[in-house]
Amino acid sequence: MAKVQNESGSKSQDAAARLSPEDPADPIRIVDLARELGLSIATVSRVLNNSRAVRPDVAERVRAHAAERGYVANRLARSLRSRKQSFVGFLVPAIENLAYSIAADACAQHVSRSGHQMILAISGDDPALEFQALQSLAEAQVGAIVVAPSPQMSPASHRLLANMSVLEFNRTAGLSDNTVLCDDRAAFVDATSHLLDLGHESIAYIGTTESVSNGRERLEGVREEMKRRGKQLPERHIRLLPPTERDGYQAGCELLALSDRPTALLVGSSNLSMGVARAVRQSDVSVPGDMSLIVYGDSQWGELYSPALTTVKVPYREMGLSVASSVASILSPDDDAASEVIRMPAELLIRESTAPPAETPRRT
Repeated sequence: MAKVQNESGSKSQDAAARLSPEDPADPIRIVDLARELGLSIATVSRVLNNSRAVRPDVAERVRAHAAERGYVANRLARSLRSRKQSFVGFLVPAIENLAYSIAADACAQHVSRSGHQMILAISGDDPALEFQALQSLAEAQVGAIVVAPSPQMSPASHRLLANMSVLEFNRTAGLSDNTVLCDDRAAFVDATSHLLDLGHESIAYIGTTESVSNGRERLEGVREEMKRRGKQLPERHIRLLPPTERDGYQAGCELLALSDRPTALLVGSSNLSMGVARAVRQSDVSVPGDMSLIVYGDSQWGELYSPALTTVKVPYREMGLSVASSVASILSPDDDAASEVIRMPAELLIRESTAPPAETPRRT
């Protein structure tokens, strides 16, 4: 113990003066950690490479300090420095979600034509998995990272991203001034207005949780338009859920079984929409005779449904291309383009699943 105190204590003032790097954008290196801790580079390197040749108390001190300083291993730096291409990270909650699969495909194709390579990572909306994925992307020395943040992103992830070039996609958590989003609020104002114009006063909404930025904006759009028209969205007609087809199916079954079943249903997620459509198909509810239905996302599958579904069509591919263009600007050393918030408009495709409410009484 005395040896550790002598080694670190003699340099404590010098270490304190160097706790912050001269350039906050520079990655933290082993040499920085060693200097700040007053230890040798070899000792710090052994700890970070999981060697057992270092005393446990010293190893714990090194790991704690490395985590606090946001250090990530530079395992690929040497090989990447010899390459002309840059790597782009694309971190999404789930690849089966159309918003992310279509956009990621468009982005990957575009960046590859620009001489870059995209690395796809999946968080599952789990903050711990999200941090691990971000660490891996940082270790790969990506030139930029596109991220759809989880609802409860950890402080450690925020700190890690603070030293990276970040573009937020489809969701935002205040991580960057560069964002590519769908104008969800305006889209759901239009969808709600369409139902009210048809004469619907009993409207239900199934969407993603308000802890996610786009889920919050979609619900706000519905409430905003109903309030403007002197109506109210009853809490008993609202279901806010994780964006999975299973959750959409269960929520759809619940609303269809209500004694005061709404005359119209608006869905605010592509995966939830598929689950709701399945619940409606398996029920004895006629669309649009008993209930009008508006779904969200890509329009192609809704066109195949019978009756064809009125859809809030989201420009996923165009959003992906916009992401790729913004990333190219970030990676270009000669590009001085300012940060930009891009909100792309959605389109309400009116098909056969919406009509005026039936005049006959609802079932009890």
